[in-house]
Amino acid sequence: GQCSAGGSREGEGTMSTLTVKVLESDLRCLEPLMPETLEGCSRSLPDVNLFVSLRLIQSMGSKRCATFVKEKTVKPVWEEEFSLIVEEEDAEIELVVYNLEQHGSHRFVGSAVLRLSDLESGETSDEWYLLSLHPDLQLGGGPEDPLLRVQLTLAAFRWDPLPPRPHDFVPMYRMPTRPGKERACCRTPGSSWHG
Repeated sequence: GQCSAGGSREGEGTMSTLTVKVLESDLRCLEPLMPETLEGCSRSLPDVNLFVSLRLIQSMGSKRCATFVKEKTVKPVWEEEFSLIVEEEDAEIELVVYNLEQHGSHRFVGSAVLRLSDLESGETSDEWYLLSLHPDLQLGGGPEDPLLRVQLTLAAFRWDPLPPRPHDFVPMYRMPTRPGKERACCRTPGSSWHG
């Protein structure tokens, strides 16, 4: 899988690492929408190439990740893991299943949005989440629920942008120079200047 980030952070505070493991999906409800083979006893899946896009939603900037594509199956297994930095307690994670079309574009299949405030820090949840399907896929679909199984772990940590300065910190600065003499110095406590 791959990730891309946006936004920046300033100051200090408590943040969390969210580990998302996209395990598998059950989209057998899409089978009635697939073209039947000539024999009529099984269904071919020539255009089913599913992948999952993850997006961390927070005001400080979002981050996106995506799994690899699993071809020709409505029960794909990914077992791919991603780590995201969560900066806000009310952040959400959006999981979207797409189908990669033959001409390179991707079509929305279904999605779920999860509130991270529902997670206990340090605990791991392993759940099947119900997907909201695209309206075109809700008509004529099978009786099975469209599901996505995801494992989530939230771990808090403290982030400090810069280490504290020592008490005897003396900044660098340029000394005034005498005519004909050019030099740059760092003055330290207790030092003296000799001509």
